[in-house]
Amino acid sequence: MNDQAIIKSHLRLKEATISEIAEVTSKLFFQNEEPQKLLSVKDVSGNSGAKTYICYEEEVPKCIVKVKSGDSIMNSHPNTTTRVATATKVLRGHGIAPPILMEGHDFHIERSAGTSVMKDFFHFDPNLAPPENVAKLLAKVHSSPISWYETLKRKFLERDLTLKGILGPLPPYAPCWCLPWSGFDTGMPILGVGNPNIETAKKILELLIESEVYKKVMECSAFHPESEAARRQVVVHNDFKPDNILIDPDTRLLTVIDYDLVQVGPAVMDFGLPYTMWLGSRFTNFKFREAFIKSYLTASNLPLGEKEVTQFMLDCEVNTIVAFPGLLANLYDAEVPLLRGIKHPTAKPDFLSGGSEVSPTGIELVDLLADAVFTIKSDKVLINSCLKDGLVMTMFKQEGFGSKALNSWLKEMQRNKMLRLFGIAETDDGELYVSEHARN
Repeated sequence: MNDQAIIKSHLRLKEATISEIAEVTSKLFFQNEEPQKLLSVKDVSGNSGAKTYICYEEEVPKCIVKVKSGDSIMNSHPNTTTRVATATKVLRGHGIAPPILMEGHDFHIERSAGTSVMKDFFHFDPNLAPPENVAKLLAKVHSSPISWYETLKRKFLERDLTLKGILGPLPPYAPCWCLPWSGFDTGMPILGVGNPNIETAKKILELLIESEVYKKVMECSAFHPESEAARRQVVVHNDFKPDNILIDPDTRLLTVIDYDLVQVGPAVMDFGLPYTMWLGSRFTNFKFREAFIKSYLTASNLPLGEKEVTQFMLDCEVNTIVAFPGLLANLYDAEVPLLRGIKHPTAKPDFLSGGSEVSPTGIELVDLLADAVFTIKSDKVLINSCLKDGLVMTMFKQEGFGSKALNSWLKEMQRNKMLRLFGIAETDDGELYVSEHARN
């Protein structure tokens, strides 16, 4: 079904029950059948985007229903809804996003793109999604047109002239352009579990700016990618992980869904999240990652020399510091690392998050981590360790490269369960905790 065949509806589904959604979608697929079949519906909504439902005929997914929600961070600002709608249209034209079947006042229904290829939350089923096919899919996303974003980016910057003054002079490959991390498009960075609320997100950004740690970290060139492959401007998915990848049961081709965070930015931005969620040293060995990167570079028609591959992989590791689910993320439940030394609303009540006794502070952390990156890049042995074990794991094993302040913070992060995604358990030689939802 093409865009011309989209059915327009007067319905609203914001407060609809599961049974009401089943009735609407069933009529769409089985309107001429008597007695009419009824699709089963599963609520798969995340914490920050629209309400999302998958509708099944027996075990086969038929369509996805997305209902707008004005009370979440990802749906409360017109810059977000405009970006997501434009990005989805671009990806649909590029053969990635599935066609829309119906549009209503506050929802749309799109054809299902296929079935899951998850082994669990952190792994693909290699029989359904071999790593080289996943790499090719990411390269396909990155080959999408990018001109659509330039006007939006300028508009986002004009929203807040203070942020424009900080970010405007920075190069396009700087990590600051990652929307869910810097929040310059809406004034609301992505926070932790449940994305507490809109006002909390705004307060976090306000504190980051007032304390000047925002300017400090955004301008820090130590975290910039150096390889051309990592710096090039592409359509970035920003949430490329197993539960968002599907396979078409007929063609056996992979596709990616969930475009809430899609933007244009440096290609490395789409590796920081995978390195913390499924591709990094906690989940794969060096040979796996090297083969994946080579498959991606090949599919992207980029150089495959040893120097190019090594530099790109090192850029990916450095990005795990400033990726939106990275080491300096705003989404930790114990505290926001960049706001250490400053009382803030997402820190746990019993957690030491503010006061002159806190050391290192958020601003000091930026310098400590920048120094660590320079230390790694100046030592071939440390580069090899970083590529093999991961950048954060290397810093941890090397006890902060002699910095007592960096080492004490890493140990504190460990105790507070904030290094799990980097393969570091709460206690030395302890087992990594895996939540029940991540096992499924």
